[in-house]
Amino acid sequence: MKLIQLLLELDYRTYEAMVKITYGDEGSKGYDDALRALPGVTTVTIASEDTDSKLATYKVKLISQKEPIEAFKSFKVNATNKYSNIIAIKVGEQTIEEK
Repeated sequence: MKLIQLLLELDYRTYEAMVKITYGDEGSKGYDDALRALPGVTTVTIASEDTDSKLATYKVKLISQKEPIEAFKSFKVNATNKYSNIIAIKVGEQTIEEK
């Protein structure tokens, strides 16, 4: 089978959701770019950022072959494993949209 045929058979979907992240002592500065570097992440837009509470809310767009909840769970695992300053991630499951 040719590579182009295989690529056409893959079923990628795009999802977007609001994600709230709690950071450690370093705060949230620069993490929007760091989150964009994670696998499957296409865009990260800052919705709000509170340096006092070390909390930031982002609009995150992913591309994945997985179902939406599973795709964002993978995002959470990847982010917390890669960046030790991330304490908690909460995905607004009611905000998940397929694009």
